[in-house]
Amino acid sequence: MSDPGAGRVVAELGRPETPQETAERKARDRALRRSRQNWRNLVASLAACLGIVVLIIAFVPRGSAPAQRDLDVRAATQQFGDTAGQPLLAPTVPASWKANAAELRGSGDDASWYVGYVIDGARYAGLTEGVPGSADLLATTLDRADPTGTTTIGGLPWRVYDRRELGSDAGNVSYGLATKIGAVVVAVYGTASAAEIRSLAAAVAADATAQGLSGAGSLP
Repeated sequence: MSDPGAGRVVAELGRPETPQETAERKARDRALRRSRQNWRNLVASLAACLGIVVLIIAFVPRGSAPAQRDLDVRAATQQFGDTAGQPLLAPTVPASWKANAAELRGSGDDASWYVGYVIDGARYAGLTEGVPGSADLLATTLDRADPTGTTTIGGLPWRVYDRRELGSDAGNVSYGLATKIGAVVVAVYGTASAAEIRSLAAAVAADATAQGLSGAGSLP
C-alpha cells in the first residue's frame, strides 16, 4: 500500500518526487499553460484585426476615376473669336477624341488658337491656327521640323512633316501637316498616328469650308 504522504512516482526518476520537484513541475505547467493561452489570444487578436480591415475595404465607398476632360471647342471659338479678330476653327472629331485645351495662346506676333486632343486616353493631337500678324508659327509649333513632302487633304494643299523615324526624340511632333487658309497658317500634329493626324486635317478643311474660308488654301 502506497504512502499517501509520499510524492508522485516519476518514471524518469524511478522514485517519488520531492516537494521541491513537485513545486517546480507545477510552476512549469502553469508557465506552459500561460504561454499557450497568450499565443491563442494573439492569434485571435490578429484574426479580429484582419476581419476589421476586410470589412473596411469591402464597405467603405471608393470614388471612381475622374472623368477625362472634354471641352466644348465650338463654344470656345465663340468665346475667343472676337479677341482673335477672325473665325476660329473647331473641327468635328470622333467621340474618342477628348479636347483638354481650347484657348488663345500668346499675344502679338506669337498669338495663336490652340486645341489639344487626347485620343483613346493615350495619344495626342494638336491644332494650331495663327491669327493675323502672327509670325514664325510653323517653326515654334512644329519644333522647327523640315518639311518632308506635300499632299492634298480635304481640297487643301498641305506640307508634310514626318518625323516618325525619330521615335521618342520627335517629342509631341511625330507627324504634322500645315496649310495656309486666308492670311493665317494652320498646323495639325501630334503623337497620334499619321492616319489620325490626316483625319484631323480633313476635319479642319471641312470646318474651313463650312465657314467659307477654304477657297484661299495654299502652302505656307
